[in-house]
Amino acid sequence: MTPMYNRPQGAPPLASNCCIKCGAELKNVEIGLTKKMVNRGTKEFMCLKCLSEFTGVSEQELLDKAEHFKKMGCILF
Repeated sequence: MTPMYNRPQGAPPLASNCCIKCGAELKNVEIGLTKKMVNRGTKEFMCLKCLSEFTGVSEQELLDKAEHFKKMGCILF
């Protein structure tokens, strides 16, 4: 699988609960949104801000989508 974002060579590995772009600690909704919006099988996740920039969708719209997916029974949320 090709990484979504190339980290600098020699950079220390990030914990799986950190954003791959900025290193921010992630919330469950951000992990679920990354899986839903980018790739369900990914092991690399983005915070809401970075995911918003990556997808071109506003942060509020992403949160609204997460709420919609949750109400529809999506197991990622």
